[in-house]
Amino acid sequence: MLLLSSCGSMQPNMNDKRFWLPATILIAFGLRLHNLTYHSLWFDEAISVYWARQTVPRILEVGFTLVEDRLPPLYYLILKGWTGLFGFSETGVRSLSVFLGVLLVPVIASLATVLFNRRVALVVALLVALNPFLVWYSQEARMYAPAVLFGTLAVGAFLKFVRLRHRQVKPSAGDWQSQAFIVLFILFAALGLYSHLYTGFLLPALGLWLIIGYPRARRLWLIFALGVLIILLAYTPIALAIWRFSGESTPGDPFSHVGQRAWWLLQSFTVWKASLSPILQFTIPSIVVIYALLAYLRTANYQSRLARPLFLITLLLVVPFAIASLLLWRNYLAFFGERYFIVMTPWLLLLAAVGAENLSQWVDTRMSKWQMANFKLHHATRLVSGLPYALLLLVTVLPLPGQWSTPAAKEAWRQSVAYLAKHAESNHGILIHPDWVRYPFQFYFRGPGQTYAAFSQVTPATDLDGPLQGVVGDHPVIWLIQSHLDGPDPDRLVEQWLATRYPLVTELYPPGITLKGYAPGYQLHTLPPEATPVDLRFENGMQLIGYQAESPVAAADDLFHPPSGWVHVILYWTASQPIRQTATPYVHLIGPEGVWGASLERPNDALNFYPPPRWYSAETDPGLIRQDMDVNLNPATPPGTYQLVVGLRGYETLFPLAQVKIR
Repeated sequence: MLLLSSCGSMQPNMNDKRFWLPATILIAFGLRLHNLTYHSLWFDEAISVYWARQTVPRILEVGFTLVEDRLPPLYYLILKGWTGLFGFSETGVRSLSVFLGVLLVPVIASLATVLFNRRVALVVALLVALNPFLVWYSQEARMYAPAVLFGTLAVGAFLKFVRLRHRQVKPSAGDWQSQAFIVLFILFAALGLYSHLYTGFLLPALGLWLIIGYPRARRLWLIFALGVLIILLAYTPIALAIWRFSGESTPGDPFSHVGQRAWWLLQSFTVWKASLSPILQFTIPSIVVIYALLAYLRTANYQSRLARPLFLITLLLVVPFAIASLLLWRNYLAFFGERYFIVMTPWLLLLAAVGAENLSQWVDTRMSKWQMANFKLHHATRLVSGLPYALLLLVTVLPLPGQWSTPAAKEAWRQSVAYLAKHAESNHGILIHPDWVRYPFQFYFRGPGQTYAAFSQVTPATDLDGPLQGVVGDHPVIWLIQSHLDGPDPDRLVEQWLATRYPLVTELYPPGITLKGYAPGYQLHTLPPEATPVDLRFENGMQLIGYQAESPVAAADDLFHPPSGWVHVILYWTASQPIRQTATPYVHLIGPEGVWGASLERPNDALNFYPPPRWYSAETDPGLIRQDMDVNLNPATPPGTYQLVVGLRGYETLFPLAQVKIR
């Protein structure tokens, strides 16, 4: 509260960068370290790790051709050096983005001070430090944190150059400073382009601003044009590769759904992954837009040392969007991801900060008239003039906690692999589909189980029998873990192949992934040693001779199959006499209040593959049939111990199996 109220009080110590800028940097650093490993690495991050493990020549080869990876090589090279110092743990690979994300705070503060004033610099520094979109990508091992940092540094260096060279007719003794800044501009812009293409969309915005803001400064135009030419020449190999592969996809329509695309980006920049109510999902971006529009009310006196600062910020926000829209003519993937547009985020926040300053000054002016009539209103004036800042910071902070929640996760590879580590056995097989999603899987996987990756692309013409029969082999259980299927296997043909041949063990749906188990070895000869022996005989001739039941379990589960927890149960059946009538087994979890969980019925159950009437024959050993069941719990089940019972539908007899603890 001290920080918020001081925004409106104009206290001298808060205008001193020695106080508030280090404090804001510490806030940014703490937020970006907070829950740094809460989310699992997802596919793109695992790709970053993969390339960072390669040799420098290999990274450069891939980065310049864009054949195996469609992104420039700079981030992978930096990450390679970083991980050489800090290792390949989740913290090690993500801490590079943390460091670069924190650096953005003093950079945008310095730029805002030059364009506007120190209070705007304070507010925008806090907004950048707290913004959920920027915090998220400061915790992700990808190139978006360096892209936005280098883009902002390029803008800042260019503005310093213009400020030094403006109205300078001929070189002077201090001209080396302006030369240094134009070199830094070229360097940072090139680094930005070598991080991500969309960083380059800031250059046309700077050019338009220079022409309109300084219509007679042709020397500045020429220097800028030469600088951009050097940048483009340095980027030419990658630019040609981008143009080549961009024509491989279907064109889009630049003029359709423009408003929808803008709102989509606005929500991303302000709310991002937070699971908020629909009202807040609409209100928060709307408030930020209102603040940005208030920037154009010239209430405050900024005394900027550069021409048309608001026009410049507007161009930096609008031009990347416009260029990407035009690129839809070439490739519909120009708007594939919100993260591509991260270079726009600081400028939206800067406009909002200017709007907050204008609103505060307007309120302060109105309150000052009342204060003159009543001196006792002095403290109230200071408080009310700080409210515009407080509201803007509030709507920025509100979505932050939602970034560290299960619904916000992209792909839960760590949790999925942990499940396999607990439930897969050394003789089980694990099929990763498509094969290229093995990178995040392998980052975490340490066994047990034999892993396979058979297909990168599956169509109706693909031969599945040979490869999949080779995968199944003698494995009693095959675990199928899938992700990113929309392109490689949209009809889920691999899953269908397994589902039509083998009973389902269980199914889980962690974020971004599906994990299913199938039991090719569901017909057994002996009871497994891990099973609990029983001898339960049912009226129709079915005999249960063993079971396994998972315990303890949670009543609610927001990760694998929200919202309910499941109790996995394995029943081992046989027949000591001919079975004349088929009956469906079921399992219930019972407490004093009644049934708290019931087994799910599935069409690819073991007893549907091998019906009980076929079990018994006088000439052959009936063997054992493994039947897997999942008991779906009521999420409100109180903690305690419950009785697991088994029965047959159509029969009244129930047999107790085991005590299950619910936590």
